[in-house]
Amino acid sequence: MKIKIMRRTALQDLALEPFEERVAVISITSVHNPIVELENMPREILRLSFDDLDNDAVADQLGPCPTPEHRKRIEEKHHMFSDEQARQIAEFYNRVKGNVDTLICQCEYGQSRSAGVAAAIIEFTTGKGIRVFADDRYYPNKLVFRKVYNALKEHKNEKL
Repeated sequence: MKIKIMRRTALQDLALEPFEERVAVISITSVHNPIVELENMPREILRLSFDDLDNDAVADQLGPCPTPEHRKRIEEKHHMFSDEQARQIAEFYNRVKGNVDTLICQCEYGQSRSAGVAAAIIEFTTGKGIRVFADDRYYPNKLVFRKVYNALKEHKNEKL
């Protein structure tokens, strides 16, 4: 499966024509932004909404050893990427992986959140997710990467 990372406008431009048959999209928007409107729809789409923050952005509020409850309150307050959203991505990926040739990961600028999702999937499937981190076009969100990667591992273990 080919994994592409895109910004909002690139996906909208692509959707001006019908998508190829075997394409799925993970579309990420910020909490206060509207969903991405598409002229044509891909075969499968997962829409998520969370802001582009990671633990570094709220480190002072988290403190040195936050409890799980405190971490959850801070994540919700700042609309951070949640464990539940990571599970949704893992479930979506596992549902579509045999039915699509291309998975598009899209966020507002196609640099951080979508890159984190793509890097996690690539790392999980091929062990080469570092290539996304090494590419100067991207700044993968480390929280998104870690949670998606862990959710993919957990989902795999649940099926065993």
